Amino acid sequence: MTARYHFLSEYSLTSDREAVWTALTAVTEWPAWWRWLTRVDVVKEATSDEGVGAIYRNHVRAPTGYGFVYSTEIAEVDRLRRIDVISSGDIVGRGRFLVSDRPSGGTNVSFAWLVETPKWWMNLFAPIARPAFTWNHDKLMTDFGRGLAKASGGVLTSVDNTALKPGSPGFYEMPALGGWRTTPP
Repeated sequence: MTARYHFLSEYSLTSDREAVWTALTAVTEWPAWWRWLTRVDVVKEATSDEGVGAIYRNHVRAPTGYGFVYSTEIAEVDRLRRIDVISSGDIVGRGRFLVSDRPSGGTNVSFAWLVETPKWWMNLFAPIARPAFTWNHDKLMTDFGRGLAKASGGVLTSVDNTALKPGSPGFYEMPALGGWRTTPP
């Protein structure tokens, strides 16, 4: 049996929405600003102008020192609003970026990551290692937010990483398209 994880990361940036979108959709440039992502390979080019159909192989060196590789396919895009991805490899599941304007100026970005670990040892140790995997994810995604802000010409003003526990309401259900912000902007 695989271990399931449900992570939410929420960011507030001073950057405008268009700049954030440009940085988010330039996936091959992510290693320049996200230090844990060591390499991105283009496995398949997009089949649409919005990027749908593109597949990227991501090479990550996590803060704990563990390396993993996973591929993401851009499954659906609603320009300037949403990007849905499907993941395979060392991390299997799906993710969703939501981008919206902050009422006070700047941009909110939310990322939901509903994934399973296919490696036997990760599943074996999941009951005791879940806190370490969650800590690792939080460090990765906090750095992602800082890098995204910088790449989009802004500053990260807040970040909130949450891990839903198995059995919690909404666990392993993709949040609605309207957003799921748990903290005020």
